[in-house]
Amino acid sequence: MSNAPSRLHPVPPATTSAVVEAVLARRDRVGPGDRAVWDRFVTLVETDRDDPRSARLYAVLANLVGVVAFADADDHRTTAQLAEAMGERALARLQRRAAALLEVDPERCWAADACRRWTALDVPAEVADACAATAYALVLEDVDPAPASVPAAPPVLTVGQLLGLLARGSVAQWRAQLGVVAASPWGPDAHELLRLAGRSRSARVQAVVERSVALCRERREAAERALVARDIKECIVRAGVSQRVFAAQIGTSPSRLSTYVTGAVVPSATMLLRIRRVSRRLRDRAAEELAATRGA
Repeated sequence: MSNAPSRLHPVPPATTSAVVEAVLARRDRVGPGDRAVWDRFVTLVETDRDDPRSARLYAVLANLVGVVAFADADDHRTTAQLAEAMGERALARLQRRAAALLEVDPERCWAADACRRWTALDVPAEVADACAATAYALVLEDVDPAPASVPAAPPVLTVGQLLGLLARGSVAQWRAQLGVVAASPWGPDAHELLRLAGRSRSARVQAVVERSVALCRERREAAERALVARDIKECIVRAGVSQRVFAAQIGTSPSRLSTYVTGAVVPSATMLLRIRRVSRRLRDRAAEELAATRGA
């Protein structure tokens, strides 16, 4: 991976038309294999390109076309600018919509080709990290752990299958594999992908697989932190006391307890057990006092 990119000038909505124009200006360079998608792109942007509600979508659409059809340094810089202006996740949602508009031929995986370009070694160094992050955000945009009730995608069993998936597979096929990993990011499927990547003798393949698995793990850890924070909130509510009083009962400061409640800090296992135990004790004490009052 390259060094962190320098601060780029965002692409505001008012200038997104310039992104479209920059791609249209290179129409004479479109290759025969890209002609059908190019014609589709031109038809789309000429239909309602002046509609301000569609400005960002068509800028993203144009950038997707530019990255795959031309892969000029400026196309990668535009990707990085769009990511900075919109945020990676918002950009990923628009990229998914743009790819759906372009991919009329099931054999032409435009979004996957763009991701391959963004993670290539020849991306300009100053935007390489931003482009790679954009690719991962697009691939992982809707990856959910595969539920047990849904048949899992056929696993990748050989180095050849892994190389074929990364070289020719669609984003949907990548997501199917990562859905299995997302269900158990530290499980055998994740370890097998990492093992195959290590045996591929390709630094790029290894980097892509390692980063994909790492992102699945980060997402799972974030979800687990949120669950722990929600559990702690519920413990305090059930205890029926203020957060300050509850903090004193578990032997910590109100500010420290606040970090547990917000999910900024995950308490140790012993502290979590203490929080649950104190919550039960305070709730039971309140119930006993209420019963005694009613019986008086």
